Amino acid sequence: MRALARWLAAVAAGVLVFEGLDLLASPAVVAWAPVAKSVPALSPFLCGAAAAWTARLRPFPALLAAAAAAWARIGVDRAEGLLRGVHLSSESGLFLVLYFGVPWMLSAVVGGAAVVLVGRAARRRGSPRPAGQRYR
Repeated sequence: MRALARWLAAVAAGVLVFEGLDLLASPAVVAWAPVAKSVPALSPFLCGAAAAWTARLRPFPALLAAAAAAWARIGVDRAEGLLRGVHLSSESGLFLVLYFGVPWMLSAVVGGAAVVLVGRAARRRGSPRPAGQRYR
């Protein structure tokens, strides 16, 4: 049960990172910091990295959390739009999946994989794990 809670917290952390970075690219921030305009390009990658790092689970669940965080972010945006009265056409669903969902998911998985690989390399260089210790 704790692993599921940790996984859900990792997905939520990834969504928060994604939304926070996109907030940095808002017109108000870009007006005084033009470099913030390029932040959304890194958002999915950093979202996946944050989700995998927060999960601290085995590699497959960590990468799954990274992928799920990208899709959850799309769900959060859709829910926010519905609350504001925005109703998308049925054709736009396919557009969202192909143009945003798949590329963001792949970028998030690459970010998560980077965290998993760096974590493995760090453990190999460090002291060996005691018997019975889980992946972290």
